[in-house]
Amino acid sequence: MLRKLNNLKGFKIHGRDDDLGKVKDFYFDQQRFRVRYLVIDTGNWLKHEQTLISTDSLKEINYGNKEILVDISSDELEAAPSLEKNKPISKLMEEKVVKHFQWPLYWSTPHPSDGPSIQSGSLIRKKLFNFENLSDQEKQAKEKEIESNLRSFNEVKGYHIQAQDKEFGHLDDLFVDEENWAIRYLLIDTRNFLPSKDVLIAPEWLQNISWNKEKVFVSKTKEEIKNAPEYREEKTDNLVHRSYEEKLYDHYDELKYWHQ
Repeated sequence: MLRKLNNLKGFKIHGRDDDLGKVKDFYFDQQRFRVRYLVIDTGNWLKHEQTLISTDSLKEINYGNKEILVDISSDELEAAPSLEKNKPISKLMEEKVVKHFQWPLYWSTPHPSDGPSIQSGSLIRKKLFNFENLSDQEKQAKEKEIESNLRSFNEVKGYHIQAQDKEFGHLDDLFVDEENWAIRYLLIDTRNFLPSKDVLIAPEWLQNISWNKEKVFVSKTKEEIKNAPEYREEKTDNLVHRSYEEKLYDHYDELKYWHQ
């Protein structure tokens, strides 16, 4: 089942013993296009400027009650390392948070099924996966050099979309697979260029993401995108039907992810 990230914002986070806060953002792994953390607003009960909860700790999403159940207590959250608001999360700080909660070190064992590898600006990819081999002193010394592979959903929302031959819209939302939090599609609003038409683009069809230019580059032409099946949201729980996905992948003559 695919879900929109924007629809999950504002959901209440309920821990093992108490309400912990509400979802205000998401951090996704920009190399593997997979949501790794929920950013929560804890209100007044916690002094942390920014609090992350790994998608690995999620137990259940109740869409009717707009509530997410997580396997975390309020004491564990309060004792977690504090993150600075509106500041990038370094790999060293992310490791401290992950080890505090004993979450999986996903960057030390990349798996092909995590999603596509996307080239994103000038980030130093190889060093991320060598990070676990460094000593604590080496990690501290290289903290500024080793950039995080995390990006904010709130940040990327609204980025312009560049086809091979022309700019044609902006990123409106991300569709995630609720089973593993893999990002399956970017929802592109093309109404400034293709009147009244929304289209879906899979991460596998991206060439590059420029964080400086706030632009997503797609390896398709404007004409291909213009003639792609239009996405129309139905008022059902299943926001993207497999029949539509079949037409979409056939149009672009791409290998279907569910067959891999």
